[in-house]
Amino acid sequence: MASRQKRMNLAAFPFFPGAVRAGWRMPDAAPESDMDFSYYAHCAQTAERGKMDTVFFQDTLAISGTNELVRGNRARANYGRCVRLDPMTVLPALAVLTKHIGLIATMTTTYNEPYHVARKFASLDHISNGRAGWNLVTSQSEDEAANFNLDQHPEHASRYQRAGEFFEVVTGLWDSWEDDALIRDKENGVYFDYDKLHMLQHKGEHFSCRGPLNVARPIQGRPVIAQAGSSNAGRELAARTADCVFTAQVTLDDAQEFYADVKGRTAKYGRSPDDIKILPGFVPLVGRTEEEA
Repeated sequence: MASRQKRMNLAAFPFFPGAVRAGWRMPDAAPESDMDFSYYAHCAQTAERGKMDTVFFQDTLAISGTNELVRGNRARANYGRCVRLDPMTVLPALAVLTKHIGLIATMTTTYNEPYHVARKFASLDHISNGRAGWNLVTSQSEDEAANFNLDQHPEHASRYQRAGEFFEVVTGLWDSWEDDALIRDKENGVYFDYDKLHMLQHKGEHFSCRGPLNVARPIQGRPVIAQAGSSNAGRELAARTADCVFTAQVTLDDAQEFYADVKGRTAKYGRSPDDIKILPGFVPLVGRTEEEA
């Protein structure tokens, strides 16, 4: 019997204008890249040429350190990465400029509504012909709260409880339409099969959502779910929901423990350990060649 060939899954994780916070000050750096779509396009197309599986854009809904700025502390005011393009505006454009690479963006469950998230990612899945992915986060930045009618960031346990129900609503909305529900029969005047349209009728602790979603079933059925939590609650949510998990363990022992722990939690949710890909992060440092020096 031939041995099973293992594949390495690779995701590009670009930061603009650089992964190192002070990197924008380097002589050859392009600090304007944070608001220049051509750089986003270049990164995605380069990753696709390199046969990478996906490109992933992290996002937050506030400038890091805003709370300190309001208090008069300007020590963090000059950090790079304080502005960025909205990934859910960028990714549909990248879908047109690429053909194969996955397109993953962050949207938080704390400062969004499930219907919005379900609709955006279902639309992106159709635009990209089945390449959309949602990085499900609960927001760790306390700076976001004041932008959404709150005096303080919801506490950790509450955010993860909301996230679990949020996931149920989003995936339920993606299941509103069966794959062949839209008939579009001109001769008989039948646009869709009523028996293949499903009302969600969700009523829970955090959300009430009737549905159905006004986007047809995503090309993938359900877009890929990414997750990045390392706390106990984050690992539990990943085991329940995630197709891939981004992590940044700094020792081999910690990485092995994280890998075994997350995969070991999947059985209680009727899932297999193989249902989740663990993607540890690393930052490559590329030096000049002798010819360039």
